[in-house]
Formats: sequence, C-alpha cells, structure tokens
Amino acid sequence: MEVKLFENDTSEHLEEDINAFLEKERPLAIDKIEYQVTPSEFCNSGLTFSALMLYEKFDKEINHGIED
Repeated sequence: MEVKLFENDTSEHLEEDINAFLEKERPLAIDKIEYQVTPSEFCNSGLTFSALMLYEKFDKEINHGIED
C-alpha cells in the first residue's frame, strides 16, 4: 500500500491535483481518501485543503483479468 498527500489553498485546485495524479498513475486500487481543511497563515484564503490517499499501484502492462 502506498500513501499520497495532496495540499492546496482551494478545494478546486486540490481536486485538479488529485485528478491529474489519478490520470498519470493509473491503474490504481484506491483504499481510502480522507479530506481535511485547516487554518493556514501561508495561503491566500487562510485555509489549507488536504487529502490523504491510500492506494495500491498496478503494473500498466498487466491486464488484470480483463479479457480483450
């Protein structure tokens, strides 16, 4: 199992970051994604949007039982 942490200053950018990661890294089996919003003095909005994803990555060359 692998872990990926995403952080951004808006939920929209966080969603874009997660989608870009999923598109680039697939195929994945995602076990869990947890979201959190915390106050931050370093971001323009004053909030930090975070997501922690637990996943397993598969070899792109294996078809995982899917028949052509």
